[in-house]
Amino acid sequence: MDVGDVDAKATRLSVPIGTSPTEDGITAALLGKVPAAARPVLAKFLCALLKFYVDLAFTYLEINPVVVTANGEVAALDLAAKVDLTAQFDCAKMCALIPS
Repeated sequence: MDVGDVDAKATRLSVPIGTSPTEDGITAALLGKVPAAARPVLAKFLCALLKFYVDLAFTYLEINPVVVTANGEVAALDLAAKVDLTAQFDCAKMCALIPS
């Protein structure tokens, strides 16, 4: 299988610390190749995912692939995440709410 140069093909959106992108901004910057019907639900998911990432002090989060189902739900088929020890301590109550 040849996946090519993923870094060269990846679309990126830089989000400065202390800011949050809008769904419209995410759609414009990242979702140009996504079918139009899936863009709103995916943009909403990405906004919520970024908030989750920041609120729980993640240091790394990768989802590959993520799909939008025929009924408009987002499904992360594979996910890898890291939280450092300080964040694990600081966010213990919130992390306890996440199903494993």
